[in-house]
Amino acid sequence: MKNLLCVLSLLVAGALPSLSRGQDVGRDVSVWTWDGRVTSGNTFRLSSVNGPVSIELSPDNMVHVRAEKVVNRGSVSDVHFQVVQDGGDVHVCALWHQDSCDDEGMHSHRNSDDSDNDHRDVRVRFTVKIPAGVRVSAGTVNGEMHVRDVTSDVSAVTVNGTVDVTNVGGEVRANTVNGRVDVSTRSGPVRANTVNGDINVRMGSLSRDGEMDFHTVNGSIVVETPPALDANVSLNTMHGSITSDWPVQLSGRFGPRHAEGTIGRGGRNITLRTLNGSVELRKARS
Repeated sequence: MKNLLCVLSLLVAGALPSLSRGQDVGRDVSVWTWDGRVTSGNTFRLSSVNGPVSIELSPDNMVHVRAEKVVNRGSVSDVHFQVVQDGGDVHVCALWHQDSCDDEGMHSHRNSDDSDNDHRDVRVRFTVKIPAGVRVSAGTVNGEMHVRDVTSDVSAVTVNGTVDVTNVGGEVRANTVNGRVDVSTRSGPVRANTVNGDINVRMGSLSRDGEMDFHTVNGSIVVETPPALDANVSLNTMHGSITSDWPVQLSGRFGPRHAEGTIGRGGRNITLRTLNGSVELRKARS
């Protein structure tokens, strides 16, 4: 578990200012709620270890957090929360026993010989509502990650679970290890990675510059972009096929499992890579 916490810290750490530690809250309740203000352009950050996360657009200009503890063994008091506010950003952490939270993410202070059961005995199911214009950076370890209808940039990370980002309005970074990644966004770019699972991405527009990469090991990749596309592309598989809806002006190696070249006038780099699965680069269908 200590290694997983390190992975989570690296994946969800954002460009936030140094944060002071918040007070422990919600220890002796089965459902903890928090309502607060995060203004447009600032970041709401969520860190957890065990349990799913669901984030959607708020009906007002407030952040609304609901955390439900699901106890398998142990007690609701095994999990508490911290809310840290600094410079307009807010960071909410679910903490198990000796875990702690700071600007670099979550940390475990237990010895390596300690059991991981502390993190499995109680799950936390987060439901969060985010105002328009607020950036989202959310991570868990064991649980699905769902983000829907938010209007700004999204970073959504888990280790064991599906990542589903739907109808968002900003740049997206979606990562898992064991699970599928599905992304639909009104405006790219997008980066999506997993190890064991498929990747399916659809972008309504590409209003920003930025490289895009899509990597898995055991799974197929389908990326659908707007019909007007200028990019340098690299499509790769070891055991599967490659397909592009665009004519690619080839450069370098070419074969049934690798293609590298230019679409349109070139520009941003787009990489699709898998080991076991097919690779498809599609034009958006209306």
